[in-house]
Amino acid sequence: MAMLFQLIGMVCGLGSLVCWILVLIQMFKHEQTGLAIASIVLICIGIGPLIAFVYGWIKSGEWDLKQIMLGWTGCIVVGLICNVLAAVMVAGAAAG
Repeated sequence: MAMLFQLIGMVCGLGSLVCWILVLIQMFKHEQTGLAIASIVLICIGIGPLIAFVYGWIKSGEWDLKQIMLGWTGCIVVGLICNVLAAVMVAGAAAG
């Protein structure tokens, strides 16, 4: 069962990556090149996707990103829950 939750978590991670790329494309289209490049450069320390996530929600109405941002938020929430459940199951199996 833990492997199923891990698999779902990985699929959600892939979905998050796709949504991040879609938001970056919109940033470049709307001449927010500096912010998009900063998001790409800062991905190595984890801040890049957060910048795109927050800015994507800020501009979701103006740039018609509502569906993408809802999907990205859903991927984050479901992925987080599944990964925590998988970790708890693995830790529980190792303890007992």
